[in-house]
Amino acid sequence: MKKKLLAIAVAGALAAPLAAFAQTSVTIYGRANLSLDTWKATGATAGSASDFNRRNRVVDSGSRLGFRGTEDLGGGMRAYFVMEAGVNMDTGGATGQSGGVNASTGSLATRDSFVGLAGNWGEVSWGRQSMFWANGLNEQTGANYINMSVAGILTGHGMVAAPVARQSNVFYYTSPRLAGMWDIAVGYSPTSEAATAGTGAVGTTSVTGDKVWNLNVKFRTGPWYAQYDWAKRTNNTTATVPAAGVVSAREIKGNKIGVSYGYAPGSRFAVIYQDLRNNNVLAVAGIGNTVVGATATASGNNIRVPMWLFNLEHSIGPWQLLAGYLQAGNVRGASGVDTSNTKANAWHLGAKYNFSKRTGIYGTYNTVRNQSNAFADQSGGGVSSAGAAGLGAANEGADLKVWAFGLMHNF
Repeated sequence: MKKKLLAIAVAGALAAPLAAFAQTSVTIYGRANLSLDTWKATGATAGSASDFNRRNRVVDSGSRLGFRGTEDLGGGMRAYFVMEAGVNMDTGGATGQSGGVNASTGSLATRDSFVGLAGNWGEVSWGRQSMFWANGLNEQTGANYINMSVAGILTGHGMVAAPVARQSNVFYYTSPRLAGMWDIAVGYSPTSEAATAGTGAVGTTSVTGDKVWNLNVKFRTGPWYAQYDWAKRTNNTTATVPAAGVVSAREIKGNKIGVSYGYAPGSRFAVIYQDLRNNNVLAVAGIGNTVVGATATASGNNIRVPMWLFNLEHSIGPWQLLAGYLQAGNVRGASGVDTSNTKANAWHLGAKYNFSKRTGIYGTYNTVRNQSNAFADQSGGGVSSAGAAGLGAANEGADLKVWAFGLMHNF
């Protein structure tokens, strides 16, 4: 009798925490994605001293560890959270290939991480979230399938800045699915936690009025998918004082619209158009000039650049064939400055063999071809070896070429 009572008591003691834990369903997930590649950027306008010669690398591309969970609150409501961290499995640290810190790694919430409430009225979330980066079904190549793609230039053009990519301190509202086809989301971020006094020196900032807004609209019907993104970053006091070749403006806007058609399972063709505008910029070096370091825009200029991206994802059995082309036009609006020869175009080609739904091996080729006054680079996630900001004004005209052989495992 005593043994039975003891067993009941132990079971009761264990059941309480188990029951509490069962209220929330938690999933651990992640990705390991590494490649061996050769990387170079040569042909700079200023001569070989501004080139980066070929080097062999082992590169981590977006490896991560994440936790997500949800709890049913009743009445059609639920709470949820995501906490995701980037991990550099090539080095075990926070430094990317660029030699600088990869902002997507280093702590538990470096990638998209947030908490939210959802119901039949839609959902709200708070945390670190992507505001102008993801392209949805229109382009998943670099984000989910291989090491990198030309889509990285959409937020890393160099001469004309994108308003935002993944952003800290975001409040998001997402509507319920409207008419079974539409999703609308609006986000706001006051950016930093506190203002930092600016001294006027290179790299300092005063961000009292800094804030970001964005709008995201998605449309789905049958095989068709369309997505519109708008974002604006404003700074009502003093914008960051830029280093040479780094754009800083008191207003940065982006408009992006894409349409794709899924013509077979795992196969989709997409077209994306993007327009970036930097208004009331500070003086910037490296825009449309062949003398590296010369001031190329005066304070107060409004500059912009249009871009087109064509993306193909095609599946044949276990094989996935990937191709993309991006064209960035000449920089416009720099008054009194010759902005000719600031175009850039880029290609990515890839083939991936999927051993299973989670594991695949791939080979890729990426290239960026810059005209004599351009310095676009595929530097997302710190994968460039041209420094933390990628290619800069000193490397105008350099063409990037990367061959890679890699393995991706999702869990």
